[in-house]
Amino acid sequence: MKNILFFGGGNIAQSVIEGLIKSGYKRNNIFFIDRNTKNKKKLEKLKIKEFSRDKTDQISFFFLCVKPKDALSSFKEIKQLKKNAKIISFVAGIKSNKYIKIDETTKFMRAMPNTSSRYGLGITALFNSTFSIEDKKLINKLFNKVGMVIELNKEIEMDQFTGLVGSGPAYFFYILKVYEKELLKMCGNDNRKVNEIMVNLLKGVSMSIKNNNDLDALVTMVASKKGTTEAGLDSFKKNKLNKYFKDGLRSAVKRSKEISNEF
Repeated sequence: MKNILFFGGGNIAQSVIEGLIKSGYKRNNIFFIDRNTKNKKKLEKLKIKEFSRDKTDQISFFFLCVKPKDALSSFKEIKQLKKNAKIISFVAGIKSNKYIKIDETTKFMRAMPNTSSRYGLGITALFNSTFSIEDKKLINKLFNKVGMVIELNKEIEMDQFTGLVGSGPAYFFYILKVYEKELLKMCGNDNRKVNEIMVNLLKGVSMSIKNNNDLDALVTMVASKKGTTEAGLDSFKKNKLNKYFKDGLRSAVKRSKEISNEF
């Protein structure tokens, strides 16, 4: 089992770490660097050790998990820790060539997991720049421990993945907030009951999609002519919900593309 280091211990790093632990990855093989007190406490609670510089040579892979504005400086810090470091970037937007220009000998690839990784239900996109075939397989295997992996052939596809899938959980949570508010009125502000309703509803939706991926057919199964569901759907169409949701997705993809030009 390889020793791995997370440079940055925010939400996405924590999600992957939790997923790895649940999959059987040993805590003793996972390390982190983060100056943020809250992140440090959360990772220490997971019994993940803070990195000690005398163990640099023992680290096989470095995961760059910082904000875009800190990415290139953090990349340089990793290279100071270990000149021949193998680095996997979780950073949105910033393309491989920005890092490789700093050091052309860099072994580098990009990964975009999502927060569902903590439950073993993650979806991770991988784009390999300069990793060997053997190392790429090891990283693929590692992310398969926390969900499914999609290997991208073109780096431009990473922007689309970031906006659509990497950010995907937040879109569903945002929509569910509206749903939750209405359910609370129905359930007398019983948060526990509302939570159970939403969880079971989503489980049923996921099983329906798994057994029949024809979304139009699934809608038809629920919506009867002149019924309550049709009334709701007609309102969505009238208010152009599809258009606004699509616009939001495209804005996220566009932002991912813009980030690379900012740093």
